[in-house]
Amino acid sequence: MVYQALILRDAARAAATVREFEKLGITSWCSRLIDAIWPQDTASLTSMAAALRDGSYDWLVLTSATTVAVLRELLDGRPLPRSLKLAVVGAKTAQSASELLGLETDFQPEVQSAAGMAAQWAPPAGARICYPHGDLASSTLGDFLAGLPVQVDEVIAYRTVDAGTQGRPVPGPPAPEHVTCLDPALIGAKLEELDLVVFSAPSIVRRFAELAGGRLPARVHTLAIGQPTARALEAAGLPVHGTAQDPGPAGLARAARSVLGIG
Repeated sequence: MVYQALILRDAARAAATVREFEKLGITSWCSRLIDAIWPQDTASLTSMAAALRDGSYDWLVLTSATTVAVLRELLDGRPLPRSLKLAVVGAKTAQSASELLGLETDFQPEVQSAAGMAAQWAPPAGARICYPHGDLASSTLGDFLAGLPVQVDEVIAYRTVDAGTQGRPVPGPPAPEHVTCLDPALIGAKLEELDLVVFSAPSIVRRFAELAGGRLPARVHTLAIGQPTARALEAAGLPVHGTAQDPGPAGLARAARSVLGIG
């Protein structure tokens, strides 16, 4: 049996998942519902980048590949101190930091989420921590760090907006040739053909509900990447058929297999 899935994620970031789904007999489309744009005022970001270069921090905390892209542009090829340690939320962010910033990971939690970081990470007392993140990031990690005897600087690295909103976009990789993209405006008409929709962030749930009219055909299953996205689905009145705790391609494939009952 051939299944059809819609992955609500940037095509470049969904490419590996598309290949894993193909192994299961799942044909996928990708649709980008949100964009990342630079903040209107970048003074804090510029100051943070200068402090990173000057060795003012012991740790850099990264929870998204988008933040890595922002830092790469701010640093403009200038190296970071070798003494700087890196804590990341998961494997994808670690890969981006290695490729774009030349930083290797010193801490990554077993459960790839902000809650996973808070449960396992124990930065030393007095550590100076730089934590840039998107404007819609949950407060989980920030609250955790605020309760420790460390110095934390939080900076908004980018804004999350509906796709097509005016602003200076954060640079990202182009869509691979093997990934088929779906215009967000066509999602409503496509739903009747789908077996699975993969939601990658709470903000995407909100935008999807707007585009789809807050409905899902009975045949369509949902897969949320992480508990925050699952809670967003519930809040939007949409069913949660599965939640992937591992956001990597293999983890999503395992979750999709379970949701669809693929033997």
